[in-house]
Amino acid sequence: MSFKAVMRIDGEELNVLDCHFSFAQHTDHNGKPAARPTGGAVTVLVESDGNTNLFDWMVSNTQTKSGSIVFYRRDAMSKMKELKFTDAYCVEYEEHFKAAGDVPMQIKMVLSAREVQLGSSVYKNPWPQS
Repeated sequence: MSFKAVMRIDGEELNVLDCHFSFAQHTDHNGKPAARPTGGAVTVLVESDGNTNLFDWMVSNTQTKSGSIVFYRRDAMSKMKELKFTDAYCVEYEEHFKAAGDVPMQIKMVLSAREVQLGSSVYKNPWPQS
């Protein structure tokens, strides 16, 4: 349904090529949730540009960023949903160059956030306050 997504971070917008995130709950032998939900890592593939801010974020073990990924509908570019992340660390970074194709340079990142919000639902990781 969505055909375009944009990552908004540090006042910039990056075109998103792929994005996925997941959560899970362990269950008991009857299938009932037996623990609090876990997860919240966001994997995102964006078009690369000449900026090195994302790499700088990755190599810092203390720097966090907040932002969002907006998914747009096909009709008139109206917003379908927005995934917001707060106090996120970049825990994986991979940059790929391929001369052939429409997007020769891409950055794949995995973000681990203190808080992830989708619509009115908020997931908070039980991290100690820093």
